[in-house]
Amino acid sequence: MRTSRRSPVSRRTYDALTEPGGEWLLVDFETPREQSDLVSDALWSLGVVAIEEIDSGQDRVTLRTSLGAESSSGASRVTDRFPGVSVTPISFPASVADTWRRFVSPTHVVDDVWLVPQWCDAPEGRAIIVEPFDTFGLGNHPTTVLTLRSALRVSRPNDMVLDLGSGSGVLSVALACLVGSTVEAHDIAAQGEAALNHNAILNGCDGLVRWLPDVSAGSNSRYDIVMANILAPVLRQLAGDIQALVRPAGSVILSGLRDDQVDDVLEHYGECDVISTESLDGWAGVTLRRR
Repeated sequence: MRTSRRSPVSRRTYDALTEPGGEWLLVDFETPREQSDLVSDALWSLGVVAIEEIDSGQDRVTLRTSLGAESSSGASRVTDRFPGVSVTPISFPASVADTWRRFVSPTHVVDDVWLVPQWCDAPEGRAIIVEPFDTFGLGNHPTTVLTLRSALRVSRPNDMVLDLGSGSGVLSVALACLVGSTVEAHDIAAQGEAALNHNAILNGCDGLVRWLPDVSAGSNSRYDIVMANILAPVLRQLAGDIQALVRPAGSVILSGLRDDQVDDVLEHYGECDVISTESLDGWAGVTLRRR
């Protein structure tokens, strides 16, 4: 059973994120329901890590997210494009925001594989230890589980893998540790690189995992597997790039989309054949093979 190891540098990074007296700033974008998908797309294009959708009644939806230090300018860009959107900033102590850590537990993936928060005891079996910092990627979301299940089915030692939308790096680290794949990871989240490096060291696979600051730096048809655990609008937008990055007969694993979005997304992946589709709690994971 793998045990948690903490590096002093990463420990300081984690403490800075939860320093007592600090504040977390969120922004509510209240929008007509029929515009909610378009406004969400605009927010994702600004580099947000997550969006919570709240029913505001009377055919309106509130999209709650964090824009970090760019809250004012980012909000203005959204309202300039969508004049019917109202914006409300919300702040609360970081110590309150961090209480969720008390209530999480290890997530079972498949067979004896577990994704285990760094502060939790690991069950018997093969454990990937995860510290998410403030990125998406604790490992308990159905899309993460679906992506990892699919990747474990198709990956082999020494495969070259791209983890697109890597979040905390949990998928990169898992494939490196469990299979021996070489993984390059990319995300727009500010803490993505620090989280990836921390988790790779934590699990003893930092020699197989590296940060990719610019996806275009990877040559076309370079990867045996491309994992893209990102939302449906982005999967549609990046379909051409994703297909170009995987070699012929290589695998593309798509997740982050709801069951009812699968057909629409797959219309954009005409260079690939569908190998399998799996559903979990209303979310879908699709494995494709490039022709």
